[in-house]
Order: sequence, then C-alpha cells, then structure tokens
Amino acid sequence: MGSRMSICPGCGLMLPDRQMERPRGFHATGECYQKYSERSAYTLSKQDIDFIHQHAVDAYSAQHAGSGMKTITVAFSLIGLYYAVERGYTGKQVQRVHMLLSRRKFDWPPLPVPDKPYSLTVNDVLQEKPGKNRDAMLREWMRDVWLCWEHQQEWIRNLSQSLLK
Repeated sequence: MGSRMSICPGCGLMLPDRQMERPRGFHATGECYQKYSERSAYTLSKQDIDFIHQHAVDAYSAQHAGSGMKTITVAFSLIGLYYAVERGYTGKQVQRVHMLLSRRKFDWPPLPVPDKPYSLTVNDVLQEKPGKNRDAMLREWMRDVWLCWEHQQEWIRNLSQSLLK
C-alpha cells in the first residue's frame, strides 16, 4: 500500500500527506505551504537589489487564491504579476506599486479563479539548483501563473492604469 498523497487545491501540487494544518489566508495544503516557506527562506536570504522575493509572493498568492483569501490580496498579487511579467518591473518596483495602491480607497471585488490548471508550482522552483537556475524557474512560474489568469488580465491592466494615474 502506498502512502496517502495531499493534493493542493490551489496549484494541484501532489505531496505525501503529512497531515499538516492548512494555512490561513491561502487556498493551499499545509504541505504546499511548507514548500512556499522553503522558497521564502531562499529568496529572502538572497538579499538581492531587485527583491525577487516580491515576485514569488505574488505568484504564490495568485496561484493559491480561493476560500479564505482576502480580495485585496488576490488583486495586489495579480497587479504585481502584471507589472513584473508585462512591464518588466523588479520586485522592488512592484513593492513600490503595492505601496502606492495601498493608499487608494477601492472596493476590491472577488475575482473568479482560473479554470485551467497551472503548469508550474513552487515545488518546481525548489527543484532547481539555487542561483541563476532557480531564479529563472521562478520567473517561468510567475509567467505561468499570470497566463493562467488570462480571464482577468484586461481588468488588471485597466485598473492598474486608472488607479496609478
């Protein structure tokens, strides 16, 4: 008999079920969130000038949108991915966009999550050798998450332009 598997409801990542508690605020299993924490340790330890950590936070948050997540978190994550993927912003620049947006009053609507499955997960990032390879995979992961949110991209573009005039 094989071991039971845990399937993340956000990204579909399958990992051995260790009966970990689900994280608050993310539509994820505890096992997937642990991988996110491992990735966070990596990106934060880099202390890079571009602050790639922000991109990873946005990718994971957008990928794990769903029950329990604040609507502002989903919107900010997608806005961050828009600026990173389509406009080439660094994590530091995206962080500045988030700060500017946080000063604006806006009623953030719930956004329907993608119907299509993600091709990459946080675990794919961690499977790569630390350094350039892992950072490149993180960027691929960001692009994959952004592409899966295709149904909201126009709204995100328009909202970003109107709120950041």
